[in-house]
Amino acid sequence: MISVFDLQKNKFLYGNDSFQNILGYKAKEIIKGGWEFWYNKISTSEVGNIKNKIDLWNQKIISEIHPKALSFTYHIKDVYNKWHWINHELSFHQIKKNLIVLNYLHDISQKERIEYFLGIKKQAPLGNNDITISKREKEVLLLISEGLSSKQIADELYISNHTAIAHRKNLIEKFNVKNTAQLIKEASKSILM
Repeated sequence: MISVFDLQKNKFLYGNDSFQNILGYKAKEIIKGGWEFWYNKISTSEVGNIKNKIDLWNQKIISEIHPKALSFTYHIKDVYNKWHWINHELSFHQIKKNLIVLNYLHDISQKERIEYFLGIKKQAPLGNNDITISKREKEVLLLISEGLSSKQIADELYISNHTAIAHRKNLIEKFNVKNTAQLIKEASKSILM
C-alpha cells in the first residue's frame, strides 16, 4: 500500500488501490479522513506511540532537519474488523518547494503468526475474534488440521478417545461451526493455526 502526504497542506494527496484490496478502505476515504482516519483504525494500545513517532518525525522535516526514513510496525483493523500487522515506512522527499512524505505499508500478518507459532515472537498477535483455547485444545486443533482422527489424536497425545472427542466438540462449539472442515477453515483465519 502506498500513499503520498503533503506536509505543507497537511493532507494526503494519493493512495493506491491496495488499501481497498488489503484493508477494504477506499483511497478516497483515507485522503479525505487524513491521519485521524488512519489513527482511528490502529490498535488502541499502539496508536499513541505511533502518532507520537509520526508527529515527531514530521516536525523534524518542518524544522528543516531531513530525517532518515522512519519504519515501524503496528496493528490495524480492516473494514471487516480483522487485525493486520503492518510494517509502515515513511520517507521524506522535497520536490521543488513541496515537502512530500511517501508512506509504504506492507501487511506482514503472516510473518507475525508464523513467528508466534514457532515461538520466536512471545506475544500473541491481536486476535480477530474473542475465541480463547487451551494449550491442549490448540494441540488437538493442529492434529485435526493434519487430518488425524479422534483415535489417532488420542494416541498421539496420550489421552483417551473420549477426551479427544470432547476437545473436538468443544472446539466446534467455540468456533460456532458445524463440522471439523469448517473448524479448520475458521481457525486458519485466526492466529490459532
